[in-house]
Amino acid sequence: MNQGMKTTLLRNFQQMLKAEPSWFGLMVLFGSMPAIVSSSLVILFYNKISLIAGHPVYTLLFYAAAAFTMFLGLTPTTFIAVISGYAFGWKGLGLMMIAYPAAALMGLQFGKWVNRRATGSKGFVHPGLARFFEALGEQQFLLFFFCRISPVLPFAMTNVALSRMKVKLLPYLTGTMVGMFPRTLLFFLAGTQTRDLVAFLQNPSYGQLHQLIIPVFILISIVGLAMLFNKAMNRLSRKYVS
Repeated sequence: MNQGMKTTLLRNFQQMLKAEPSWFGLMVLFGSMPAIVSSSLVILFYNKISLIAGHPVYTLLFYAAAAFTMFLGLTPTTFIAVISGYAFGWKGLGLMMIAYPAAALMGLQFGKWVNRRATGSKGFVHPGLARFFEALGEQQFLLFFFCRISPVLPFAMTNVALSRMKVKLLPYLTGTMVGMFPRTLLFFLAGTQTRDLVAFLQNPSYGQLHQLIIPVFILISIVGLAMLFNKAMNRLSRKYVS
């Protein structure tokens, strides 16, 4: 793609975002809400975590509630991973692997519902934006993998952002689980090593290995998404030329 074509596409993309203010507003809302709510939940339930972890029924109820709070965008998935490592041990890792796909399935449907309510449409109104996401969606496993492996991209925000695409269920679930597992395991292990959950969540301190791996996950996500975005723009440019 030549520089002139790329500049034109980028300018058009900016215009597309301006044509979808409600969609952009949803990204801001679901990007900021998890961090705000999760800090309040820790303070509220901190003294009850040991009671919940010591009772099998309460433990199952905790992970059922966690699936709901994750898909609603109330708690970050990394937050649940840290609590699991801190309070529940290895059984918590297994229960997370059940709660995550449940949250992903509910989150996809929730994202579609929120988009319809907020924007009045289940798809993109701007035809250019619709074509871009159609081209982007040709590699959905990689798209969701690169979104999920990043520790900084909120789970619910990604669901809401991409639920206006024609999402295929198998690539969505497999990309979600394969992408989320490495960073989930990393934060789970961090939770097993902490002694003060509130202090850790307010000021996370990781070992040297964690400090090296987290930037790697972020870099993989950025490079992978940039690659997919560039391929999508190349497909669109070939259509414009033809």
